[in-house]
Amino acid sequence: MVKRRKRLAETDKKDKQRKEDRKKEILLYVSLINKIRSLKDDEKIEVVFNEIVAMLGVKIQQIVNKFTIPGFSTDDIHQEALFALRFKAIKDYDQTRSDIQEISPFDKFAALCIRRHLSTKLKSSYQNKSRILNSSISLDQDRSQSGSEDNLYLSDILTRKHTDIFSDLNEREYRKSLLFGLYSKLSVFEKEVFVLYCQKYSYDEMVHLINKKRIIDEEINVKSIDNALSRLKIKAKKIFEKYG
Repeated sequence: MVKRRKRLAETDKKDKQRKEDRKKEILLYVSLINKIRSLKDDEKIEVVFNEIVAMLGVKIQQIVNKFTIPGFSTDDIHQEALFALRFKAIKDYDQTRSDIQEISPFDKFAALCIRRHLSTKLKSSYQNKSRILNSSISLDQDRSQSGSEDNLYLSDILTRKHTDIFSDLNEREYRKSLLFGLYSKLSVFEKEVFVLYCQKYSYDEMVHLINKKRIIDEEINVKSIDNALSRLKIKAKKIFEKYG
């Protein structure tokens, strides 16, 4: 009987300590979020944000591991999760919104925001694929200067000896098959470049638009765009070999 009472007392003590630790954790999240909202310096904001990321690291990775998004690498999905954390969870968090306790737990709210954001990305990836791949824009078109209106095709980046295949297949459907195969192999950055390229933006315009959306990664430049297009051409040729 004495041992049983002792065990119960120890269990109660541990439960009390866990609750106390959990309360401190919740209050720490609130403190860090309020600090981010009050700071004006981007470098200081990033330091505080990284503290939150470190606290949520395991939970974020668990969520990321459950998602497979066409065209996204694991690192890409992780970056999207961080975007949701910074600009959805932290932005919209309200500590008073709780029905069961005094302060709403931020980590649970953040997990919900991240899952919703990645689910939306998953849906839009298929929608964008259908929309973009219905166009027939070449990857060889020179966009280093704005104003170029040449309408070239994917076949222009392929070897000339294979061009007779278009005489046996519907040209438009064949291009769509190639582009579907290519699109599934792109990283997020390559996908961004590809979409903007299809919309006929110049290199400088693509640099501006992509950097404008970037949150954590370092800024890209014209060379980054050119390298991405070079990788696209290599991938396109491999896709042609597969479908050809």
